[in-house]
Amino acid sequence: MNIRSLALSSIIHKKWYNIIFITLSLLILLIFYVIPTPEGLTNEGKIMIGILLSSALLWITEPIPLAATGLFIMVLQPLFYIMDAKEVFSSFGNQAIFFLIGAFIIAAAVETHGLHKRIALSFLKRFEKNPRILTFGIMLSCASMSFIMPEHGVAALFLPIITSILLAMKLIPKQSNFGKVSILSIAYGCSIGSLGTLIGGARNPLTIGFLSDYGINITFDQWMLYSMPIVFICLPLVWIILQLVFPIEKLDISLAKQEIEKQVSIQGSFSKQETLVLFTLLITIFLWVFFSNNTYFGLAGIALLGSVILFITGTITWKDIEKKVPWGLILLYGGAITLGFGMQKTQAGAWIAQKIFESSAGNPYIIIFAIILFTMILTNVMSNTGAVAVLLPIGMAIANQIPFISPTLASMLIALSGGLAFIFIIATPGNAITYSAGYYSTKDLFKAGSLANILCLCVIFAVAIIYWEGILGI
Repeated sequence: MNIRSLALSSIIHKKWYNIIFITLSLLILLIFYVIPTPEGLTNEGKIMIGILLSSALLWITEPIPLAATGLFIMVLQPLFYIMDAKEVFSSFGNQAIFFLIGAFIIAAAVETHGLHKRIALSFLKRFEKNPRILTFGIMLSCASMSFIMPEHGVAALFLPIITSILLAMKLIPKQSNFGKVSILSIAYGCSIGSLGTLIGGARNPLTIGFLSDYGINITFDQWMLYSMPIVFICLPLVWIILQLVFPIEKLDISLAKQEIEKQVSIQGSFSKQETLVLFTLLITIFLWVFFSNNTYFGLAGIALLGSVILFITGTITWKDIEKKVPWGLILLYGGAITLGFGMQKTQAGAWIAQKIFESSAGNPYIIIFAIILFTMILTNVMSNTGAVAVLLPIGMAIANQIPFISPTLASMLIALSGGLAFIFIIATPGNAITYSAGYYSTKDLFKAGSLANILCLCVIFAVAIIYWEGILGI
């Protein structure tokens, strides 16, 4: 069979794959429309659960773009008379969406002027003493960069830098453990670091937007207060797992040092544009940390202010924004918010929570553990944001049923567990981006990722019980 025939066969296979899962999704809706309404649940709530399962299937299998599923959710609710169109679209206008837009614009400016590469190289230069320290430096650098820009952008930035180092060292892909650990350190560092601030992943502002609909406002510094202990604990532990699973061979690190020095020298001195972007970024972060609890301005207002400053100073153009801002993610996000709003309004989430409460015999520790475990399983087989969007309404309903679990606690459990997808290529863009370099196999990812996920599950559970509840009282 020639290449053209193989390509045609692949297209046909993909087409049938898409048709099957779109049909299954519609069949789920039909089933939930016609089946009798369970006791304790309204007819609208029953259909809303059907929409939840239907959209979850589409987010997992992706027969249509993730953003299109977000639009599908918005269309279905007025179509089935759950909420009128005006109500659905008004819930889409959540302030967290505008925070996300502002954050993406600032990240686009950082990337446009190469400021992110300069910061990345300055980090790596401090860790070039030996192979093990360098891999920790890669992971720490990726995590730190994920505090100020989306994790997939960080992975895309670091991959060519690290692969150039590995090529300079003449390492053989999939045979060198140093190569495996270095590339996996990018993927895992980005995932762990993305938990730290509201900028790292779209699921973070999704969570605060969801909580704000219930009158709970989480500021930029509060998020960091909750999330940073998990980042600080998980980062070195996951790095140790990589060292144990893939023991690094003896290597001459001098070639790596030379490559880093070469790339640093190419950057040259700071340009005027870079300086303006860095100043705007620092001012924006300062305002987020100290003034994000302002009722009239808030996180979104500060993010948009930073964006406007970039346009005023001429450091970014709208053409740059059109290229670099993932508008589809914003549509996915909007659909997720309307999904949560519908689950709350119809009491569908409360009904599911009640069933979970009954099956766990009302033990809050079992429920906390189950929330973390189920979120990690789901986030490994579908979009991180999609997994969090599916589970937030259920988590909120659980919090309303069980006094020991607060809405903030339940939401943070889901948001942070939803960022730790270490096992499969499809689980997160960082995994897919780094896998493309060819330095590790899917088996390598599964072997290291399974252990990393188990470890992080235990860390989040311990932090939730000891730190969030015991010390912070959330």
